[in-house]
Amino acid sequence: MRSSRRAGWDETRVKVAATGAASAVNLGLGILKLYAGVFTNSISIISDGINNFGDVFSNAGAAVGFGVEHRRPSERFPFGFGRLEYVMTFVMAAIVLVVGGVFVYSAMDRLFNRQIVTFAWTQFWIVFATVFVKAGLAVVFGLLYKKIPSEVLKAQCLDSILDMLTTVFALLGLFLYRYISFPVDAVIALGISVALIVSGVKLIAGALGKLIGSRDARADGLQRLCEAQRGVDDAEIKVYDLGRKRADAYVRLAFAEDAGEEDKAEAMRKITAVAAKNGIAVAFVREHAEVPLRESEGDDACALSSTDTAAQKEEK
Repeated sequence: MRSSRRAGWDETRVKVAATGAASAVNLGLGILKLYAGVFTNSISIISDGINNFGDVFSNAGAAVGFGVEHRRPSERFPFGFGRLEYVMTFVMAAIVLVVGGVFVYSAMDRLFNRQIVTFAWTQFWIVFATVFVKAGLAVVFGLLYKKIPSEVLKAQCLDSILDMLTTVFALLGLFLYRYISFPVDAVIALGISVALIVSGVKLIAGALGKLIGSRDARADGLQRLCEAQRGVDDAEIKVYDLGRKRADAYVRLAFAEDAGEEDKAEAMRKITAVAAKNGIAVAFVREHAEVPLRESEGDDACALSSTDTAAQKEEK
């Protein structure tokens, strides 16, 4: 138990360091792009810079959330802080949606009220260099996501890729403005805005589903595990999501008539052990009994609650 908890804290430190560093990097990128955008009067570059400032807050929020998600359950928060990851993803998605909406307004205004854009090679190369920085962030978050699966890290990776492409198209618009009188940067900014809004909608839908209690995919795996046990005819399962790595599950098993007490006890032991390896604390409910209200699960994620079946009590 201690080793798993220590591993959890090691993962937390890595995630906090990565998102904290990304917040500082995005602050620098935002300042550079805003300077270049104001100097050239390019709405697409300015929009790209403001998008980086939005990333500063989302990265900082992610770092704070990661810092507290592995704290032990307390009297005030008996089920821990694992669901903070879903809240962070929701907030990030909301920021993306707001920024996308602002960009749409700015791009439409520039499209119908044309302004002069000044091309400058110095500012062009400054912004061009930021493309490689964003590519580096995308690679870092992508590698972290493979080692530490997290929706927040996945969102950060996708956001970095989108930002990189956004900057490329913004630079393309700035470059083409030298040869085309049509406000290309406004059209590109509009495309960037639509991409941001679509990305935000997808993120917010996934996070909202987790927060309001959509079906947990772990329930399907637990169902298959229960039904695969010897002597088990059927299983009724309720899983309560406490975060990416933690969940409470109440299981009511229906055994075959010829199932012996030893088979029942063995089935419950195996279900409990396998579920615990996947971060699920299982409590067995007596057949025909109501599922009880949840209580704090305590320190031992493998322990069964007071709703153990009669077979377990006899064994104890």
